[in-house]
Amino acid sequence: MFDLLLVDLRSKDLHEKISKKLQVEYLSESLHTELKEVNGIIFGPNLRIIVSLPVRIKQKTKNVHFVIDTGSPKTNSTQLINLSNIVKQQTPPIDSNFTDINVLGTEYLKATGSNLTINFTNENERVSIYFDNDKNEIISRLGQSISQVEPNVLGRIIGIVLLL
Repeated sequence: MFDLLLVDLRSKDLHEKISKKLQVEYLSESLHTELKEVNGIIFGPNLRIIVSLPVRIKQKTKNVHFVIDTGSPKTNSTQLINLSNIVKQQTPPIDSNFTDINVLGTEYLKATGSNLTINFTNENERVSIYFDNDKNEIISRLGQSISQVEPNVLGRIIGIVLLL
C-alpha cells in the first residue's frame, strides 16, 4: 500500500472546477459504452492530468473523473470495486491524502494497450488517451469469462462502482 500527496485536490474540485473544465459533470450518466479516445485536462498549479471515464455504478454508466498518475502502477478509487479483473485495484488507506480522489495508474493503461499523449504547449494544453480496441476485445472476453458480467474495460466501461 502507498500514499500519494494530493493535497491540492478535493471532492469539491471534482464536482465543480474539474467538471466545468472537462465539460462533463462528475458522476453524471454517461451515454458512452465504447470509447476509442478520451480527452482530458491539465488542472491546477501542480499540473494534475485528469480524464473522465465511463464506470458502471449500480445498473447505470456514470462519468467518473480520474487523476492519471504515471508514477503509480496501481489504480486507486474511493468507490471502484472491480476494474475488469485486469489489474488489482486498491482502495486508498483511510488516513491517506487522497481518500476522495480516483487515481488511474499505469498498470491499467498498460493492460488496456492505451496510448497516453500529454501536450504541455502553453496555449494548447491537452491530454488524450487512445485505446487499442483489438486488445480491449481480448480483455473484455477474458473479463467476461472470469466474472460472467458485461465487459467492463477501458475502451468500453472501465469498472463497476459500489456506492454506500
